Amino acid sequence: MSTFKPGDYVRFIHAKEEGKIIRAFGANEWEVETTDGFRIPVMASEIVKVTNPEPIDEEEQIDKLKKATGRQLAVVAFNDQAFDLYFINDSRSTCHYTLFETSKSTGAIKGIGHGVLNPFTFESITRLSWQQLQDEAHGILQLCFYENAPEILPAPIELRFKITGIQVLRSNQNIPLLDKKGYLFPIESSTAAVKKENPANAPALRADVDSTINITAAQSEVDLHIEKLISEHSTLNAAEMLRLQLDTFEKHLDLAVAHGRPEITFIHGIGNGILKSELHKRLGRNKQVASFSDAKKEKFGYGATLVSLK
Repeated sequence: MSTFKPGDYVRFIHAKEEGKIIRAFGANEWEVETTDGFRIPVMASEIVKVTNPEPIDEEEQIDKLKKATGRQLAVVAFNDQAFDLYFINDSRSTCHYTLFETSKSTGAIKGIGHGVLNPFTFESITRLSWQQLQDEAHGILQLCFYENAPEILPAPIELRFKITGIQVLRSNQNIPLLDKKGYLFPIESSTAAVKKENPANAPALRADVDSTINITAAQSEVDLHIEKLISEHSTLNAAEMLRLQLDTFEKHLDLAVAHGRPEITFIHGIGNGILKSELHKRLGRNKQVASFSDAKKEKFGYGATLVSLK
């Protein structure tokens, strides 16, 4: 019987499907991500390993090294509510990785996955929900490297990172090796910034959040109309606009609570009511909210919500 490992490319025996092994469920069951992006559990007896391609020649190897971008994390949308976190090893080293999720509130650590990436390969190492990104996805990635004859002995890397929805929403970078667009997070340069422990050197995404949402102080009124949040919004679809509006709402609400404001008004307009409905759901779950109601109708009509804070 063939043995498999994460990253192996396989073909289904009884179906016209191919895909990549993501992880093991047990001794004889694996999770496979098909070419159309779906992840399904399969028994080992239902798949066969696809023969690896012939090794590239020396000139091709040199060309790859010249173009190599190093080791990076990337977030790519699977659909409107799910996003794949990729580890990209665009280097000559074999990389052993472990991934942990950390709790934003308690700091508790939970193992998510581990594996090995060959040189110039990539792997989807976990899938994040949109809710996780809105709440800030925090994680730790640990890396060790292997080369047959390294010029310099590579040191292990531990990267502590966070990814937010607004970062992913605003990013449209070309992802090396994947031929896709998404959010790209260089590992080596990021770990250098973390080691300095200087908030000014935090990942550029944090700057993106602040500059886009433009929060400089707690405000009494916040206009969530999309044209007030971002000048170039014509390329955003409805789901992306809603995400940006909700992220802005969350940031301003948190800031109002932190500054001890007694109340804050969110201007959302009437529209089709989706934004208002989502705001009210979140306000109802927030323990810092004493009450909320329609704001002054003579000023806002039915297009704003007044929030009283504890």
